[in-house]
Amino acid sequence: MLNTPAYTRAQIASRIQHTLVRPDATRSELVYHLETAAEYRFNAAMIAMCWVPLARDVLRGTGVKIATCFGFGLGNESLHAKIALLRECRALGADEVDYQPNMGFLLSGMYDEFRRESAALVEAAEGMPIKAMLELGYLDSEDEQRHAARLLEEAGVPWVKNSSGTGPHLAPATPENIRLLRETLSPHVKVKASGGIRTLEQVLALFEAGADLVGTSAGVSIVEGTAVALPDNAY
Repeated sequence: MLNTPAYTRAQIASRIQHTLVRPDATRSELVYHLETAAEYRFNAAMIAMCWVPLARDVLRGTGVKIATCFGFGLGNESLHAKIALLRECRALGADEVDYQPNMGFLLSGMYDEFRRESAALVEAAEGMPIKAMLELGYLDSEDEQRHAARLLEEAGVPWVKNSSGTGPHLAPATPENIRLLRETLSPHVKVKASGGIRTLEQVLALFEAGADLVGTSAGVSIVEGTAVALPDNAY
């Protein structure tokens, strides 16, 4: 039995970023997704960058935030390209952005470059919340995972995630890796869980482990407390 406080449906929904970032998602699917996010009062609708203007129209006045992402599962764009993408997200009207830090820098021992990239993005964000999709699955030990998280904190990143939720080295959101991030990071750095989150029980366990938000495409079924079948690599 989880030692978790009782949550109302509204409280759970307010900590879910309802996600649809499939490359084959159509406009009609996006409209339905956004309307659903508004109906359930999710924290945010997480969508691909090209759909942000549509989200502004559909979500106007609802209080649901518009979240988007870039570098999804890769993160090896140049710094200038990432800054340009971040500025474009802001110009389109996104409220917050998840981005992929350059894991190649980290795995090469280029720690200064890894940290400086995120520091430059924090500066370019000009106060807009950004979340680093740290791919814990690329890192073999807890020491390496903690070191990477600390480098992001040193860069001033306000949010750290366990993964992008996709890719060949996916580290699904588990209480263990969320607890590792929460114990490593200072209280002012928030934690978002992503990857394979499908049930209410999982969400409650992640909250207990220290997740401030969860990102999932199963938001409705989670709030309704029903089972859902998703692909193993579902965000």
